[in-house]
Amino acid sequence: MYLAHLRVENFRIFGAAAQNEGETDASLGLSFTAGTNVLVGENDSGKTAIIDAIRLCLQTAATDYYRVSQDDFHLGENGRAETFTIVCGFTALSTEEQAVFLELLTHDQDGAAWLCVTFKAQRMDPVRNRVSVTTRTGPDGNGPALDGAARELLRATYLRPLRDAEAELRSGRGSRLSQILAGYPAMKNEGFDDFDPTSDDPPSTLVGILHRAEHDIRCNDAVSEVSQDINSAYLRRFAIGDDILRAKIGVATDATLARALERLELNLFAESNEWTRRGLGYNNALFMAAELLLLGKSELAPLLLIEEPEAHLHPQLQTRIMTLLYDKAQASQDDDRAPVQVILTTHSPNLASSTPVERLTIVTKGRPFPLRRGITRLTDEDYAFLTRFLDVTKANMFFARGLAIVEGDAEAIFLPALAAALGTPFNKHGVSVVNVGHVGLFRYSRVFQRSGEQIPVPVACIRDRDLVPGGTPEEMRGKLKCWEEMTEQEIASHVAGLTRDDGGPVKTFVSNRWTLEYDLAVASWTMARLMHRAVGLASAAKQSWPDAAKIEQVIARADRDVAEWESQELALERAALTIYRPLRLNNASKSITAQFAAQLLDSTQLSEGDIPPYLVDAFKYLCGRVTS
Repeated sequence: MYLAHLRVENFRIFGAAAQNEGETDASLGLSFTAGTNVLVGENDSGKTAIIDAIRLCLQTAATDYYRVSQDDFHLGENGRAETFTIVCGFTALSTEEQAVFLELLTHDQDGAAWLCVTFKAQRMDPVRNRVSVTTRTGPDGNGPALDGAARELLRATYLRPLRDAEAELRSGRGSRLSQILAGYPAMKNEGFDDFDPTSDDPPSTLVGILHRAEHDIRCNDAVSEVSQDINSAYLRRFAIGDDILRAKIGVATDATLARALERLELNLFAESNEWTRRGLGYNNALFMAAELLLLGKSELAPLLLIEEPEAHLHPQLQTRIMTLLYDKAQASQDDDRAPVQVILTTHSPNLASSTPVERLTIVTKGRPFPLRRGITRLTDEDYAFLTRFLDVTKANMFFARGLAIVEGDAEAIFLPALAAALGTPFNKHGVSVVNVGHVGLFRYSRVFQRSGEQIPVPVACIRDRDLVPGGTPEEMRGKLKCWEEMTEQEIASHVAGLTRDDGGPVKTFVSNRWTLEYDLAVASWTMARLMHRAVGLASAAKQSWPDAAKIEQVIARADRDVAEWESQELALERAALTIYRPLRLNNASKSITAQFAAQLLDSTQLSEGDIPPYLVDAFKYLCGRVTS
């Protein structure tokens, strides 16, 4: 069995469910799959609230203390909610699991058995922060109470985000390591005291060993001498009448399993068996290994909750951890344990890119959007394609507030700089740029398209029109059509073919004439001058990277050309063809041209009128708001 559905109402960022038709449903309804589930999205989108809701409802194997506070109740336009509800629904129960939870099960219309655990909290006294909580079974919380044995079987293993892993592994009262070890099944019988001071057999349990150590310490010659000296030389003389005062030196703690575990700590050692201080990354990995001790020790529904496992870990180690989690989530285990279900949150493009797209759920503005097959507009071929080509640089699409999908390096380099020059910087508005390196933009944009509620992330596909203007030389034209030789209907049909996959938050912005570089050069004489400079510098860079003197020389030559064209009243379209020619004939690199053009923007005054209209529209779309 596995956790298949989570329903949350009025808990933190998640609001109330719709009561009447037409009302907005602000509650959370999220389905999970068996195996690995990865939640991605920007900060404060609701990922941690999802994990904490599951923790509250099921509790955790290490018995972490979680006290419900007033802040956990949703704060909406009408004030703070008085109650919140969390429902965890388990399905796919085996015959054995159905027998274990027989009296707690409910059945749906198809006759399938479900185990629903409902956690309800109600505010009692806001001033004293008193909250009443109940945990019962049934989808509405009207079933039998979840008893101790059933609760123990359903506890999740929780790996929280780390900031100081080394401190977490130190010994001490209430240490995290002692909590982890106390939940480890092998520790169950270690609290028995099997020390017999009259026997020569050594104790085998931790408490017995601790008692034996205390006994040996008290019997130590030096300790005994000190005790005897205190008693004979001082305490006897302090006694009045028949009072007997006697002191005993011992270990400063009670000999219980909890105290024994609190004395333990976990450290990394080198191959030489010598301890040395390690960096944050390996200490974090060590802490994860300790936490994962609690995982999968039961044959029943092991559930692992992880927040931000990437903390302090380099990319290769992040990938190793994901591989480990996938192995744990496989259907068959070497020791016949049940497969582990993993629910993980991350801000790491490395983890997101190493996760199959169908295992991801984008969480944004308190709304979850699973990317499973059948929910998005991605085809089976698209899923296979993304598995091959969705790398780290493209995985930032899952964490963006806006997404620009472009065809090549030149757009990826130049467009963010151009947007910033126009006063709409991408980084300020949370816009990411994904360079797909080809015209298959929609294989990526379809991730954000779905039936029903749309993902509120504007996605702009920026692409070339690829129609040449009249008078374009044959060597530059190639196999492209000329728009002056086409009817308006043919041009409209061509553009419609480039935008055929638009829909939802996805909108395609097609260049107004030909390609990015040509359209920039033809937009205004200001941009023509900038592009002529950039192309000249890129041409010079083919021989060797230009130094300051060479840069000044190339810029001066380009400015003389533009000044001469303007004085001759040369049509801007003809000048743009001349500027674009080295790029079209591969005599200069487009990406290097974009790099120089981005640098030249710092010394160029621009207005919207200097920029191709399709780029202005794209920037406004990305840096504004999109409605579902």
